Amino acid sequence: MLPNSGGKGYSSSRKKQVCQKLFRALFSVSQRRINTICQKIKSGSQLVETRGGDRKSQKNIEKFREVKQFISKLKGKESHYGRRKSRRIYVSAEYSIAKLCHLYNEKVNDDKKVNYKYFSRIFSNNFNIGFGSPATDVCNYCVRTTTQISDAKNDAQKNQLKTQLKVHKVRASQFHKLMKEEFANAVSFCFDLQQVQSLPKVPIQDAFYAQQLSFYFLCITATNCKNPVFYSWMEHQAVRGATEISSALLDFLKKTNFPPNIDTLRLFSDGCGGQNKNSFIIHMLMLWLHNFAPETMKKIEVTFPVRGHSYLPADRIFGRVEKILRRHAVIKTPEKYWELYSTVGEIRKLGPDWSLFNIKEALGSLKKVVGISTSKRIIIKKRPVSGVVMKSELLYRSDDFAKKFQTLLKPRKRLAQIVLPDVPLGHAIKQKNWIVYKNYLSHYLERNGTTQIQS
Repeated sequence: MLPNSGGKGYSSSRKKQVCQKLFRALFSVSQRRINTICQKIKSGSQLVETRGGDRKSQKNIEKFREVKQFISKLKGKESHYGRRKSRRIYVSAEYSIAKLCHLYNEKVNDDKKVNYKYFSRIFSNNFNIGFGSPATDVCNYCVRTTTQISDAKNDAQKNQLKTQLKVHKVRASQFHKLMKEEFANAVSFCFDLQQVQSLPKVPIQDAFYAQQLSFYFLCITATNCKNPVFYSWMEHQAVRGATEISSALLDFLKKTNFPPNIDTLRLFSDGCGGQNKNSFIIHMLMLWLHNFAPETMKKIEVTFPVRGHSYLPADRIFGRVEKILRRHAVIKTPEKYWELYSTVGEIRKLGPDWSLFNIKEALGSLKKVVGISTSKRIIIKKRPVSGVVMKSELLYRSDDFAKKFQTLLKPRKRLAQIVLPDVPLGHAIKQKNWIVYKNYLSHYLERNGTTQIQS
């Protein structure tokens, strides 16, 4: 409080003269700075702080925009096994940040060229882009045709090959567009068998080169990747063929509660002939539709992708599982596998939760599907008089009216009369596997009340 202020404090309208030398010492300012401030106040201009701050970005704004525009034009794709919450885009593994920086500098004028450090900072801070590793499950037709295009001797041959490749890719994309479609009266599922898991999983070099016990997981999930179900079994219980896949799929359909407005079941899977794309799966679906399906269910559509383009929602589920498994270097028991898989979806174990039946016995009453290897879609319908009929189609979109629905029943046979016997669990293990893991298997089976193993 200043003297003679009447106790009301300092007023901005009052001025008081002070010692300039004391003022400079108190605020640590020079005489030059005081003179500059006085000149600014007299001229009426605004005081602006010019010390520190960013002095370069405004000068390089054009370079910044040019680099961002160049990176934005890169053509990439999402990972096939990408996680649901990841929006990372992957460009070809042939590129790197240094190579992209070199390509950018070759394209622009000298006044817009940048160094690697500046380009890398923009690439890392403003984009979520990675460099994908070389693909291992690409389509052989695409690779072969691309090679033929690069080796073509004239433009006519090259244009013809390009047209064929474009038609092939358009046809392959129709499968994925069809899978993404949603209908009010239909429900869609996909199923796929995961890559074989080894048991026990240990980071020992000798174990890597030895033949280990195989652990199988079949994933059945909705096409939106919600509520996946894993059907699991081990090598000493069964193999991984049409019997196992059809038994698991039948158990899933029996235990699924379909809404009353659903009259169409849509199934999507890859075209593996020994597991998914065979007559036994079609026989099982016909039996389910006739004997176990709800009354409202009238039709089943089974769709297969173009070979080499079988990217399914189940693969995304497998990606989540593999991300978890990578964090566990040692997995010694089946219980540990089930514990890890249960964090992603429901586990159903062969024996306690589901059983095998011999679908091949249906061949005594049902004929095989002719031309199933080249079919892209198989439609199964339930009719009041003729029972369950089916037809296979070579196209995804348009109905093939030239082909009529037909029954697969042999003369004097009925679907209601087909009885499928259970398959006893037990499969012969390779001698090498048995020698390596005899003690482990015996200990595990004894804990589960079983003492006999086929060898």
